[in-house]
Amino acid sequence: MKTIAIHQNKKMFDHSTSWVSPWISYCESNKLPFEIVDCYSTNIIDKLNDFGYLLWHFDNFCFTDMFVAPIILYTAKKYGLKIFPDFNEMWHFDDKIAEMYYLKSVNAPIPQSCFFYSLDEVKSWIDKIDTYPIVAKLRKGSGAHNVVLIKTSSQIISYSKKMFKKGISPKPNIFNKAKSNYSSSKNDWSLMKTRIKRIPEFYRTYKNASLFPNEKGYVFFQEFIPNDGYDLKIVVIGDKLGFCARHIRKNDFRASGSGDIFYDRSLVTKDIIESAFSAYEKLELQCMGFDYVVDKRSGKGKIVEMSYGFSHVAILNSKGYFNRKGEWFDELLNVPEEIINNMLELG
Repeated sequence: MKTIAIHQNKKMFDHSTSWVSPWISYCESNKLPFEIVDCYSTNIIDKLNDFGYLLWHFDNFCFTDMFVAPIILYTAKKYGLKIFPDFNEMWHFDDKIAEMYYLKSVNAPIPQSCFFYSLDEVKSWIDKIDTYPIVAKLRKGSGAHNVVLIKTSSQIISYSKKMFKKGISPKPNIFNKAKSNYSSSKNDWSLMKTRIKRIPEFYRTYKNASLFPNEKGYVFFQEFIPNDGYDLKIVVIGDKLGFCARHIRKNDFRASGSGDIFYDRSLVTKDIIESAFSAYEKLELQCMGFDYVVDKRSGKGKIVEMSYGFSHVAILNSKGYFNRKGEWFDELLNVPEEIINNMLELG
């Protein structure tokens, strides 16, 4: 078989959720030919002909990654390499507006969403709102950063004026992140120590994200889904579906990024399994993580975001996975390893 190229730039840092290390370990354990490549190097295009595969788990909070990765990966594909992520996983990455349009195209279960590109459009729409609160989001960001709850029409106008003038920075909020980490780990000293050790990592993430310009010139409003205090990360890869559940932050409405993870298989209903596999197939994906909120009025799950990149450890810790029939298997779902396996089988 041809050699697998795995991107790693030694001058940058690998986030703790990066898939580089598990990819390397898996190739070494299974004696698969691989090589670490630096896709930032000036001669990377010349080197691509030496490989059959290119893996790059690029970071949505890294300005350089978001700029360079699609260019190199698409070029590699043109050279005949199998790539991960591919176009269907990548083109909408870290763009919540694109995600909603894409999911809507295959009739996936999503909340009602509105996108406006002028203040006049917003003002014309306000009188049609019959239920508050609603949720305002930026296109960019993860971990519930820059997701706010809006309770009045005056708050809509104030938020919209800001978005159509100076805009809002998409970088994570240091105070909110620290507060969330403390709240979800204050009764678990070992978890608290782990998070303290990750402070330099968050600082580097914050610094990298500071390079992104303010988000402005649009507003994105979404229906608020009443729920029972948690959301679900549902991961589909091939014929396997993994999950983790996340408690909502204390005195908040957001669960993503809370770090308060738990595992209750009964929360992953037949409805969620079927809709996740359906969206995965119709969108022709290799691997995708869907964020579901379960509407307590109907009991149905709705996809509020999706991303090819997520913490594989959180999924691994569920110690199993579902198949398409909803049957549970007590076998670890290691997503980075599954990606390599599936690519080789297709090759």
